[in-house]
Amino acid sequence: MIPDGVVGLVKPPGCSSHDAVSLVRRRTGRPAGHLGTLDPLAAGVLLVAYGRATRLIRYAEGMDKEYAAEIWLGRTSPSDDFAQTLSRGEDASQLTAQDVEQAVRAQIGTHPQRPPAYSARQVDGQRAYRAARTGEALDLPSRPATLHAFRIEGFVPGEVAKVRLSLHVGAGYYVRSLARDLGAALGTGGVLAALVRTRAGGVRVEDCQALEEPWLPQPPDVLVRHLPKVQFTPEQARRLALGQRLSGAGALGAHRALIGDRLVAVVVGDQDGVWHPQTVLGLED
Repeated sequence: MIPDGVVGLVKPPGCSSHDAVSLVRRRTGRPAGHLGTLDPLAAGVLLVAYGRATRLIRYAEGMDKEYAAEIWLGRTSPSDDFAQTLSRGEDASQLTAQDVEQAVRAQIGTHPQRPPAYSARQVDGQRAYRAARTGEALDLPSRPATLHAFRIEGFVPGEVAKVRLSLHVGAGYYVRSLARDLGAALGTGGVLAALVRTRAGGVRVEDCQALEEPWLPQPPDVLVRHLPKVQFTPEQARRLALGQRLSGAGALGAHRALIGDRLVAVVVGDQDGVWHPQTVLGLED
């Protein structure tokens, strides 16, 4: 049987995140799931866990990410990118790189962000993009989103001004929303023209493989290496695998439960000094 693992893929434009997960399922014959959707027009790092590694996805959902983005100012679209027909915005020829930098800088930190109308967000069980396609866009509530840092990599002035950015963002951040909001702040309209995810958590694009290449999967614990670790004996680990609790917890919160270097579970320590097995990978392959 193929060992459980995590594969870092370089998703090409035109391929959906679902398509990439389906490919992993077919190749491995195992259940699979991705960590952080990439829009079909976007490219770059897509982490896909398969086998028992899918049990650890929830611990990695809060990972930060980095992107290379190109935003056009002076154009708009219903999807805030090139997936839908572009419309003419306001003439952006008066904008300078300094104007754009100031507008992006105002977005630094954690602020409420409204998701794009064409997104996978749900309201009452209905996907936003499906509703938008029928002409009945959902009223999507804003959610806190974090822009940690940015750098302007290039600026081309004109009626449609084009700006290239490097972005460091938190989980759940929509770069399409940033393009839309920058366009609104500058009075021109804005759309996302291109997007490449260059890093997800500790995995960079140069460490990933193309879909058609042979894969070099990483072990499941790549998803939880940010958690503190605690060592157990084989007998203790066997009890954890059976769902039993253990006394002796020296800290609160989630920890990696290890036998040597091997991850066997994620455990949670409580205030009474008890380890609770939260997610068990098991002792045998």
